[in-house]
Formats: sequence, structure tokens, C-alpha cells
Amino acid sequence: MMGPAVYILSTLSCMLVSVLLLRGYLASRLRLLFWSMLCFGILAAANCLLVLDFLIFPKVDLSLHRSVITLVALVVLLYGLIFESE
Repeated sequence: MMGPAVYILSTLSCMLVSVLLLRGYLASRLRLLFWSMLCFGILAAANCLLVLDFLIFPKVDLSLHRSVITLVALVVLLYGLIFESE
């Protein structure tokens, strides 16, 4: 009962954080904000896939796809932290 609400709220919070980071990036043009925004946007996609996996298509296993998308998000953030921080 509580699981679907947590999945949906985590998706919405990642989307909100991504939008707020985009607004911050557009105001200041700090590249680290851009990479953080991109990471949270990709994490929102992974959370959306989580909602699809558990709520919409419960018989289909999308865990590998979710893990790959999450790994891509973390690599994007790691790239931004290593190469773009000043």
C-alpha cells in the first residue's frame, strides 16, 4: 500500500530537483549544476522505470534496465565532478 506512493514520490522529487538545478544552471551557468541536473533527470527516468516495473508491468523484470540507467546517471555525475569542477 505504501510502496506505490514512495515510488511515485521519489520520481516526482527527482524531477523537481532536476528542474530546480536547471533553473540554477540557467541563472549562474555553473557547469557542475548542469551535470547534477542531468544526473537527477536520468535518475528520474530510472525511478519512472521503477514505477513501470512494479506497478504497471509486474510480470516483466526491468531491474537490469533500471540498474544500467542508474549507473549512467552516476557516471554522468562523476564525470561532472572530476572534469568540470573548478
